[in-house]
Amino acid sequence: MTVSQQAALQGHNFERLRDHILPLSRATTFSVAVTEWDLVAVEISDEFDSCPCGQEIKEHCFIHNRITGHRTHVGNVCINRFLAIDTGTLFDGLKRIKNSQGRANLDLIEHAYRMGYLYDLNEYEFLVKIKRKRILSPKQAAWEQKIHRRILSETVVTKRSDPSTSRKRV
Repeated sequence: MTVSQQAALQGHNFERLRDHILPLSRATTFSVAVTEWDLVAVEISDEFDSCPCGQEIKEHCFIHNRITGHRTHVGNVCINRFLAIDTGTLFDGLKRIKNSQGRANLDLIEHAYRMGYLYDLNEYEFLVKIKRKRILSPKQAAWEQKIHRRILSETVVTKRSDPSTSRKRV
């Protein structure tokens, strides 16, 4: 992690995030610990929750430590700054298909493929091919909706009435 990345985190409750991540990591310094973590799932909640840094969030990024096996969540802003993974357009694509307002964008398609939510390369290529199309044939529209339902069922989009309710972690 560069000095400028750490400086950006300093103003974003860096200490609280660091104190949450370090005990779950093998490394003893934050700059090394961040290399142990991978994004494994995302979730959009209708109600606010808290990121370990203390910020109120609706966009959760679930991360897994490859070395220790620990899992936790951070908010969308922290994942961008913490792991340098840009999820802004991933969440935009997820919101778009959740509300049936459009097609999956490339970031969501690639995330779904990486996570195994698409069964094969044909589904990946189909979504890439139609992502900018305005009108689909009935067969194409049905296939797209089937894939979107699978993405939404694997990428949890839930309304939680109780913050202590456990989330499905993919």
